Amino acid sequence: MKNKNIVTWLMAGGIAILPFLPPPNASASDWTYFLGRFHILLLHFPVALILLLAGWELWGFFKQKTATHLFQNIIWGAAILACLFTIVAGYFLYQTGDYQGELVRQHLWGGILLGILLLGTFSWRSQVLEMTKENATPQLPKWKKRVYPLLLTALAGLVLYTSHLGGSLTHGPNFLTEYSPQLTASSERQKPVEELLLFEDILLPVFKSRCQSCHNDHKTKGDFLMTSLASIQSGGKSDKPMLVAGEAEQSELYHRITLPLHDEERMPPKQKKGLSADELTLLRWWIEEGATAEMQWGEGPPGQEGQALATRFLPQFQQQQRKQIRDEKELAKQAQKLEKLGNKLGLVIKPDPLHKGYFSVAQTIPPAIVNDETLTELAPHAHLFSKLSLPGSEITDDGLFILSQMKALQALYLPKTCLKGQGLAYLQELPQLKIINLSYSFISDEGALQLLSMPQLEKVYLFGTSVSPEVWEAIEKFKPEMSLLAEEGPYF
Repeated sequence: MKNKNIVTWLMAGGIAILPFLPPPNASASDWTYFLGRFHILLLHFPVALILLLAGWELWGFFKQKTATHLFQNIIWGAAILACLFTIVAGYFLYQTGDYQGELVRQHLWGGILLGILLLGTFSWRSQVLEMTKENATPQLPKWKKRVYPLLLTALAGLVLYTSHLGGSLTHGPNFLTEYSPQLTASSERQKPVEELLLFEDILLPVFKSRCQSCHNDHKTKGDFLMTSLASIQSGGKSDKPMLVAGEAEQSELYHRITLPLHDEERMPPKQKKGLSADELTLLRWWIEEGATAEMQWGEGPPGQEGQALATRFLPQFQQQQRKQIRDEKELAKQAQKLEKLGNKLGLVIKPDPLHKGYFSVAQTIPPAIVNDETLTELAPHAHLFSKLSLPGSEITDDGLFILSQMKALQALYLPKTCLKGQGLAYLQELPQLKIINLSYSFISDEGALQLLSMPQLEKVYLFGTSVSPEVWEAIEKFKPEMSLLAEEGPYF
């Protein structure tokens, strides 16, 4: 018995030191990657086994059945081994550096505490069983009996919490609660249904998801803007009235949206998802009722068909509304966190007004020292940046590898730097990068040629660089769709 406890606590001590070992690094060995990825395979076993044990043991406790069975012992052994292997594999996966951030650290600590609690619960169980054997002790103290169910309950709670953290790493922190019907938005933000504005609250979000990719402030296909009621009423190149109050069929907007899929004038084009039948019904109802900004949902569309529409559409809309409010709250929290990081690094990090949900990074005035180490500090949040403006910084071509992790990056301003251009090859991995300013940098011919393998680029500023006229001409010839500009260009 004593030897068993020593082994148990040695295992607990072994996993307890994991968070204090050296942090993740980019030079992890192949064995680290190989063993780490077994975490994904193994993690389901301890979750199922621990929950099974907790339920079984609690049922036995309340039924006052304290006898142990061979099968129970086997399950305990399997749960402990599965948990330990999963923790070790998870630690190897953590060491690769593929997963970073506070949520990863919380998940790591959750797994380690779970392992320690599991071993502690098993040790306590062993002591209780030993003391309750015949002639071992006349009567087991009540407090010793009561501790065991508390440990089992804590064990079940911790395994659920740690599993939730692990799921959040893959699916996001709101994955479990995102569509919960019980979750309601804050009262100060959610309007009563009858006060919903048909255009602003319901139709405009529909246009945003279905139409604004082609009809926004930066891309107005057919000179038609769909970001507000006024812009829609202004129309586009066709000069036809987009909205005719009371006449849906005479309204060019409704006409274009309801054209057959094969028609070239249909909006949106057939390769994009159009409005649903319910959304079309709401749009028609709004137009026929006057197409005003003030029109509210009220009692909803008249008749049985209208009531059926409300039954189908409103729950979906309210779900979207709750999600939008949660997203806004999450964005506000993220903004506060990134603002603090920016203050620490001497940068200005704030929401990008042109790309909702993303952030821009710029230098302070006067500028602080910004180098590759600064980019490393930004790396855990790489997926959140859409614009980077670091003129005159000390970033090297190696630092561009870190920038290649910013998959949402659309504009990169690095004029007056020491970049030579070889690192531009890393930026091929950025699918949305449209603009690069490299003016007055030391871009060589070899570096400039990397631009040929970046099909996503639309505009590059190379004024004051070392690029020869021959290479400049070759780039323009082989990549005519990209504007190669002999201008200093904007710095932000």
